[in-house]
Amino acid sequence: MKHLYLFAVATLVAWSSWGQTVPVTFHVDMSNETVAAEGVHVAGNFQGWDPAITMLADDDMDGIYSVTVEVSDTLETINYKFLNGNAWGVDEACPEPCAFPSSSDRYADIDGATDLPVVCFGACAACGITTVMFKIDMSQEEAINPVGVHMNGNFNGWDGSNFLMMEDADGDMVYTYTAQIDGAALSPVDTVEFKFVNGNAWGFDENPDGECAAQGNRFLPLTGGDLVYQMMETGQPYCYNTCGSCVAPTPVTFRVDMSTQAAVSANGVCVAGSFQGWTPGANFLSDDDGDLVFEATIDVAPGDYEFKFINGNNWGGDGDGNIDNENPPGECTSNGNRTFSVGAEAIAVQYCYNQCSETCVADPDPAPITFQVDMTNETVSENGVWVIGGMTSPQWQAGALQLSDGDGDNVYEVTYEVAGAAFFEYRYCNGDPYPGGEVDDSVAEDGNFEEGGCGQGNPFGEYNRTHIRSGQPEVLGAYCYSSCLDCNGDTVGTVIGIEEVQDFIGLEVFPNPAQDVINIRMKGQEGLFKLRAYSLLGQQVLNIEKPMAQGEIVTFTTESWPKGVYVLEAQIGLRRSSIRLQVD
Repeated sequence: MKHLYLFAVATLVAWSSWGQTVPVTFHVDMSNETVAAEGVHVAGNFQGWDPAITMLADDDMDGIYSVTVEVSDTLETINYKFLNGNAWGVDEACPEPCAFPSSSDRYADIDGATDLPVVCFGACAACGITTVMFKIDMSQEEAINPVGVHMNGNFNGWDGSNFLMMEDADGDMVYTYTAQIDGAALSPVDTVEFKFVNGNAWGFDENPDGECAAQGNRFLPLTGGDLVYQMMETGQPYCYNTCGSCVAPTPVTFRVDMSTQAAVSANGVCVAGSFQGWTPGANFLSDDDGDLVFEATIDVAPGDYEFKFINGNNWGGDGDGNIDNENPPGECTSNGNRTFSVGAEAIAVQYCYNQCSETCVADPDPAPITFQVDMTNETVSENGVWVIGGMTSPQWQAGALQLSDGDGDNVYEVTYEVAGAAFFEYRYCNGDPYPGGEVDDSVAEDGNFEEGGCGQGNPFGEYNRTHIRSGQPEVLGAYCYSSCLDCNGDTVGTVIGIEEVQDFIGLEVFPNPAQDVINIRMKGQEGLFKLRAYSLLGQQVLNIEKPMAQGEIVTFTTESWPKGVYVLEAQIGLRRSSIRLQVD
């Protein structure tokens, strides 16, 4: 989980094959890339976001790949991405200066036949050209000049007859201008010098003083990638005529209860998130009274943010003494991360490590779990089949476990004693995910486990399997690789103890999602059943024993259950079966 690219697809209009079409030509310069054997592709809302069907070609071998596609004339705007290969995971992340708002997609307005300009893979403009989005906050100015807000700089030759007009399309008083700049043509080389102007003539220009300026001019080093000119620490735009923000930061107190953890890292406990650039080791929390509740107060600009706590000072337990970063359940996360919103008033953000509540619920006892995956439909890699996840130490790729198929039935398995939180995420890999100590994400399965009901989304636009362990020995059902079903298309369950997968109880729960009541039916066994239901925090909301005949239906009320996801278990003897239940 080391790569931090974010994947977001914005579809503006439904794709349709009806009506007239117009030709649209795409070009991408791959000069800075090693082109994949699968070739270069483009995917977008004009062709159903399929990463494999629209391939580009480089007929003259100049490094520029092109393709012309017939696009429905009902599409006024297309969203798209280039891929160095033919599957999601090798797609580019379009930089903010040219991305569709709140996404990493490219976009273009289409009005008849369109020949799009050549762009460098993963960049806004041609290779060698830097795209910079300049931002300036004018909210503290008494008035905006009637001729508008402009800027000028060395990339414009300081041309006093051609001030560059900025725009405030959403009326938030933050003005923007996007420029494409050849760093080699600047003086000094690769450094942009500029000023913002409340008007369109010298005399109306600002004169900032501070670390963002020199002799009254702002400056921005070009670092090789496309840039947004804003405050690095907070992501806020600079305030006009200053090197600070127009918005005063708000104190946010972060607290995390580490009492359920087997150990606290000798390197400390940290918090990292979008409010500080996802930098582990930058913001340490302290436990001055020794109660295992660590806290720190950090000034954060108003806005919406994502974050995680870290048991150590690096992601995934990397580095001596580091243990892990948390992976809380989906009911209190977005894209696998915790969230908070900051306004003008000071706030406190408090959780139990790896849980959704402020007060910790005791973790289940350590117990062995057998992981199984059916590779019947796959060509198994010569480097083997592996499982990665938050349950190993170290986490994910660095703690990968290799599975084996001792009886040759294509079901690979490994048993590992899991301790810590009840909830964890994991994925299977067809190939070594950590060859030579380097992460290889390409070998991990890529099913939509959230849609299939056996997992949730992660921060990287992908999906992880999820499990809530009981503190007893468990055998996870043999999922078909990249699926939430077995390779026959049937539902997979969980067995506690040493029973085989085929000994599952035939458990049905309906309706699902439920509102006021649930109906439970046993199809495959009869006798004295134990029926239990747990929230994703491990809190029990149902615990009864009841004799049941095969096919008998019993009804329970769920009116007192908080909305959320539950795991319902039925047990007879050592055999158990479980189903995820949504209560709305």
